[in-house]
Amino acid sequence: MTREEALALYHPIRASVRRILSAAISVCNQSDFMRAAKQLGLWVEGTIALPEGDQAADMLSDIALFEPNQRGRRAFDVFLASKARQLDAADFELAQRMGKALFSLFGCTGRHGIAGVWLEDQLDRNRTLWLMDEGMEASAPTKGAFGMRLFDAGEFHVGFGIVVPSDEETTEFSIQGVARNGRVPFRHSLAATLYGDSLCGSTPLSPELEDALRARGAAR
Repeated sequence: MTREEALALYHPIRASVRRILSAAISVCNQSDFMRAAKQLGLWVEGTIALPEGDQAADMLSDIALFEPNQRGRRAFDVFLASKARQLDAADFELAQRMGKALFSLFGCTGRHGIAGVWLEDQLDRNRTLWLMDEGMEASAPTKGAFGMRLFDAGEFHVGFGIVVPSDEETTEFSIQGVARNGRVPFRHSLAATLYGDSLCGSTPLSPELEDALRARGAAR
């Protein structure tokens, strides 16, 4: 596969991901958003308090859609069983792939030889994944762990757009917890934990990751 062929596959997928997420958020009810806001520390005096910028809203939507509620059900599964069936065939197939997405801690080991970057899943015995992401490729952050949600798009993996840093303590606790009993040792999910830390500013970005995220924004 050439770089041009890889990008020709990737660009329609990115556009499809945006369409799917835009359609899926409509299935979330007030309880979904309230649950997500409480986990992220955005529930203040009975209402959702979003800071300025798109990132907090994206994090809120991500938790509301992809993290299970107290009954173990995800809003995105409701979407797949209902409104997703109104999508065209290609978007519906991609939505089903997105439904199998994982959120984990990753380390970037360098640029892929074709396009994008190589990642190691630090919670899955450093399993190697090919991530297609032009922005991250432009400034591959080879230092520090970060969390993101991504899915297998066929030839490569694609992320949902939110990347958050993980400090050394959180990373180590996560790795130890998964090794011991198959789960991270936090009150909420790993995604909610890292998003919440990022929103309150307790996990600063490394210079490399900051450069990579700036490049991702420019590539959108």
